[in-house]
Amino acid sequence: MRLCRFIVVLSIVVLVTAIGCSRPQSTPPEVTADFEALLERVDNEHPGASVAMLTDFMNENKTYSISSEVEKEIDHLRVLADDRYHEAREIAREGDFDRAEAMLKDLAIHMEGTLEGESAKQHLKFDFYLGKAQWLMVRQRWEESAEVARFLIKAEDLTREQKEQVETILDNAGHVGAAYSQAVKAQAQAACRHLVMYLEMKNAEEGRYPSRLSLSDVEEWDPVGSRSIIRTLSSIEDYQQTDRGGYSFTAVSAEKQHRIHVTDGVIGD
Repeated sequence: MRLCRFIVVLSIVVLVTAIGCSRPQSTPPEVTADFEALLERVDNEHPGASVAMLTDFMNENKTYSISSEVEKEIDHLRVLADDRYHEAREIAREGDFDRAEAMLKDLAIHMEGTLEGESAKQHLKFDFYLGKAQWLMVRQRWEESAEVARFLIKAEDLTREQKEQVETILDNAGHVGAAYSQAVKAQAQAACRHLVMYLEMKNAEEGRYPSRLSLSDVEEWDPVGSRSIIRTLSSIEDYQQTDRGGYSFTAVSAEKQHRIHVTDGVIGD
């Protein structure tokens, strides 16, 4: 009988002890201060990294009552991350690829195993960068498009079809870029012919070529007719009158890709 009573008492003691141990302990002030500091670092733009940071903190302090507050904050951030993949895709469609890439990487690295995280990880392997190269190509930013394609072609585990897609981007960037460059050069040469006409008119009116030639001079001579020249050229350099009564100058195209040399009305290639 005494043995039975002893066993019952011992069981009660063990049960009470267990209940006491399972209750959250009062949170020390320094832990509360650390949590408040972490909250200031929470970034809603990158909820994945914030979830990882708070999860580490909660695991380190799970015996304290503050862990329930941490868990609520983590749940809130997970809700924010739920539609983050689609939002990143929309931002990329608008052309803000740096921000979109950062958002996708946040999901891929810190939300691994979730639908959003796995979608982001898969998208970053190929489609994100292909879409970026195509977006730049359509907007005539061929050099940037080719740069992205050259980065992508080095990626591992590309399929044959994916490699061909990237090679096509590089082909198009080269062809279109060359065609655009030739068009810019032709426009600069046309502007030079217009400048030669102005110089000949000045020579006919004043008996000599002007002592100087710049875009501001041309605008002063003909405010309306000079607009196409000003749009086409970025500057006119090295103008001088020659000993034989002629002139020479160098016209620089608007994007500074081409320098057109002109001597006595003869326009160079």
